[in-house]
Amino acid sequence: MTFQRFVAHRWLQGSGWFFPKGSAKFAVLAIALGVFISFMAIAAGQGLQQAIHQKVRHFEGDFLLTPYPTEIISDTLASHQIEALPFSEVIEYSSSIAVLRSSKKVKGVQVKGVKSEDLDFLVGDYLVQGDINRFSDSEFTAILSKTIANESGLKIGDDFFLLFNSSTGVPKQRRFRLAATFQTDFPAYDQQLAFTSLSTLRGVIKDDLISEYSIYMQDDQDPLTLFESMDPLIFDFFEISFLADRYPDLYQWIELFDLNILIILVVVLGVAFFALITTLISQIIERRTSLGLLISMGASQSQLRVIFSQLGAYYLMVGSFYGTLAAWALILLQNHFEFLKFQNPEEYYITHVPFELGLFDTLTFLILFILIGYIVIQISSRVLRRLDPIQLLRI
Repeated sequence: MTFQRFVAHRWLQGSGWFFPKGSAKFAVLAIALGVFISFMAIAAGQGLQQAIHQKVRHFEGDFLLTPYPTEIISDTLASHQIEALPFSEVIEYSSSIAVLRSSKKVKGVQVKGVKSEDLDFLVGDYLVQGDINRFSDSEFTAILSKTIANESGLKIGDDFFLLFNSSTGVPKQRRFRLAATFQTDFPAYDQQLAFTSLSTLRGVIKDDLISEYSIYMQDDQDPLTLFESMDPLIFDFFEISFLADRYPDLYQWIELFDLNILIILVVVLGVAFFALITTLISQIIERRTSLGLLISMGASQSQLRVIFSQLGAYYLMVGSFYGTLAAWALILLQNHFEFLKFQNPEEYYITHVPFELGLFDTLTFLILFILIGYIVIQISSRVLRRLDPIQLLRI
């Protein structure tokens, strides 16, 4: 054991690696809280970004392809062009505005006609009541959001009417049966979206209905790269739009999460490093007699700075360990039990707080945190140059 290490160990009052003693507890606690809150901010920010994006992507796809008018391109040609694209999932649907009429309420809704085999992919994860198997291509069945069903006083198996516009000016009214309900906590869907079969909707509206295609990429595909690699003929047949183009305000709000995370990190880490410096300076004040004796016995400035650095490294490493351990424990518990709830889910589009933190992000943050902490320690250790052994030993 070197001289510097021996002195640093003695100043820590025999603290073990996992059990700091004396004033070291306060520095370790401050560092641990800083790391913990930082990880919570990163995980919550990334979790919200991913949860909101995945929810919108789930219903809308990564691309929306809308064919140009039917006199330019036929449905057969559109389907052929779509099948040639390298996507993981393609969902064809048609949509129409309708008026829902029940015994309790009249409400405007957007009706989406989809194929039965695609319905489980779209709403299976958000199903609240009912059974998708009740959904039939041959019968007038529909799936509503839980919000619309409650407002309209409808339960599973109840009948209601949908009124569609027609070229004659007289609305086309059809009786539908409620097969299931879903809930996404996304107002754009929960307050106005209804599903029925594609064949049913086409049977009601035969002339004015245009098929659109929601395109889902594979997980390892980059949107811009894939967009640039598409056959130029596709642009002659389809109008292509991204998610961000259809929801600009939503994605601008999501991008603000990065700025919020940065502000939180700067404030929290500033407080943590301030506590670290304060504790190290308090160690100098508490050990001023020992410092004076060390300087009088010939200890150099570099040796004192090594002692100072080893104390700071101890606080950094132990605090980072406990902060990371607490953060990951809370993340795993929350993702499993979802006990942290939003009081206003309509503003965050989700009922619980989602955490998303990868191992790579954890290691990257810890490395940067320890590196910045080491730089702070080295800068603050320059205060040792002004120590006068006579002043330190004066009683």
